[in-house]
Amino acid sequence: MTDTKLQEKFKGTKFCAIHCKGATDTFHEALASLNSGKRKSFERGMVQQIKRLLNGERMSKENFPQEGALPRKKGQSTVKKFNAFKRIPIRGYCWISERHPRTYFISHYVYKDYGKLKDKDITLVGNNWKRIEVNGDEY
Repeated sequence: MTDTKLQEKFKGTKFCAIHCKGATDTFHEALASLNSGKRKSFERGMVQQIKRLLNGERMSKENFPQEGALPRKKGQSTVKKFNAFKRIPIRGYCWISERHPRTYFISHYVYKDYGKLKDKDITLVGNNWKRIEVNGDEY
């Protein structure tokens, strides 16, 4: 795991991560908002952050905060949350799968120069979650 480029799939010692359809495209769109001289190091930093999580290293609430609620399945009483890989000013929204053991799905990335989580991001994560976790439509 020495690659510094964002990949569709990552495998660590404890978990793996899979980008949802179009997620890596959203990363590159968000990356385009940065100064061209910072893009390569920013991508390397995001990849390192993903790898730390997948290798079971502790993630701080600052770098991997809970962001919002996932949709509820029928009969589910507790609210499950999704998290964000936070590297200012880009965030990558993800959840740990119940359907696929030890797997994180990364829904999409956003350039975020604002504070509050937008409804459209909650909806996009929720739609990806439903497609994969409920409907079984892979990635």
